[in-house]
Amino acid sequence: MSDMVTRTVRLTAPPDTVDTVHDLLDALWPSVPDVSARDRMSLDTAIIELAANVIQHANRGKPITATLTVIAFPDRIEATLSDSGEVGEVDIEGRSMPAADELAESGRGIALMKALVDTVEHRRVDGFNHWTLVREREQVRQPDAPPRHLPSVSISGIIDEMARQRALEEMGILDSPPEDRFDRVTRLAKQLFGVGGAKINLIDGDRQWSKSTAGYGDEVVPRDKAVCAVTIEDDRTFVVQDLLADPLLADRGVPGEVEFYAGHPLQAPGGERIGALCVYDGKPRQFSEREKEMLRDLADWVQQELTASHELSRAAEVQQGLLPQSLISMPDWDIAGMCLPARAVGGDFYDWYPVGEGAAITLADTMGKGIGSAIIAATVRAVLRSAARFGDVAGAVDLAAASLNADLDTTGLFVTLLHGRLDMDSGEFTYVDAGHGLTVVARRDGAIERLRSHTPPLGVDLETEWQSHSVILNPGDVLVTASDGLLDLYDGTLDALDKIGALALLASTSAEVTDAVRARARGVAPDDVTVVVVRRDG
Repeated sequence: MSDMVTRTVRLTAPPDTVDTVHDLLDALWPSVPDVSARDRMSLDTAIIELAANVIQHANRGKPITATLTVIAFPDRIEATLSDSGEVGEVDIEGRSMPAADELAESGRGIALMKALVDTVEHRRVDGFNHWTLVREREQVRQPDAPPRHLPSVSISGIIDEMARQRALEEMGILDSPPEDRFDRVTRLAKQLFGVGGAKINLIDGDRQWSKSTAGYGDEVVPRDKAVCAVTIEDDRTFVVQDLLADPLLADRGVPGEVEFYAGHPLQAPGGERIGALCVYDGKPRQFSEREKEMLRDLADWVQQELTASHELSRAAEVQQGLLPQSLISMPDWDIAGMCLPARAVGGDFYDWYPVGEGAAITLADTMGKGIGSAIIAATVRAVLRSAARFGDVAGAVDLAAASLNADLDTTGLFVTLLHGRLDMDSGEFTYVDAGHGLTVVARRDGAIERLRSHTPPLGVDLETEWQSHSVILNPGDVLVTASDGLLDLYDGTLDALDKIGALALLASTSAEVTDAVRARARGVAPDDVTVVVVRRDG
């Protein structure tokens, strides 16, 4: 038997149940056939009891997430269950098995586990419960020896592993498509060191997944066969000149493919080691101190890209949170919107919110893409919302322009904008179009009217006087406004507006229109695509 066998499962309850835990145990025991029947039965019962109690009692009416790790050592077996549930004070020492006539489901869990294993521990760290069960293997237990408290040798490591795993998942990079910014590094590393392959590997639960590969090698490798899983145990560069000759790592090498290995750990923004940049070759070789320095430099490059990915992901979450999260309660009106950035974050946004006996509606498109454009877009949104109390759409746009002039002049950006106010009783939509010109009204009789732009975008002319215009939406009419990314989904001309207007008349709801645009744009849109649809029913 190998020194250590590990199995891990992540679950969310509900919908997951203890059946998931049964499956993990069924997968573990064949890997350690020398575990005695008594040990197996005791651990099965104790682990299932723990999992069942957590699922049943710790959720407090809402789903919980949990990770169960079971480790079989030569002398003991440990199980650690980390969960997000809420528990009161946990009294382990004071629990004992009740008398036979008192034996009931309630209150017996900890006592039962204590009777089955040598150690039961509980710690609460950073909002997570960490339960550890330890049972000494029968072959090393003295005959007739009473159970004794065995200190957990891995609970701190398991807690670190939980934090590491959470950090990796929060980065949102696992199982993502290939990216040239990472592939450039692995191609350079392979060429620079003259090796058979180079990889950016991330250690996820019980597997290693490769974000980028130059040369040969599988995308997914079991964690217990991955050398990078050893690399992340330390901050230093890890080098094995001859894997097959190393008694501890020989089973992780592949003759003729991976006999030499050098890797440097990669960290999440919080410092958790989540993977490694590594190079490998099909024959043993030396690796000098200068080569170690170069590998560290390349790992730093990857680190910067990973950090940028994380920051973009967080920025995208923030930007998505700025979009309206709920519908407006307006009888006989149906409003829907969508925003699909070409990158993680973009310069488009839409907004709506109640104003008087109706709603304010905005769609803006900042020239350019990325974080800079997103910052400008967020500022436009904030200023327009703050100016809504004036009730004058021209005044609101004027305030937004005055607030942004300095920033737009410095960055060289400009913002096209449609900002309007809808009166739900009369159907009058009063608006300012600042260089936008991508709004149509599809009439119930099939006619398509384009709302023309009469003023330049924000940031072009500081002396612009913003003028408002109005249009009446009758029952059965639909207003559609979009960013210029919509045009690229068709023939790139303004004729696309007529097509989207016709689509709006055929659809039975506003959401059908935005869903159709999202489906058309997914994976092919070269620019941010944003659409707002306002339908008057009747």
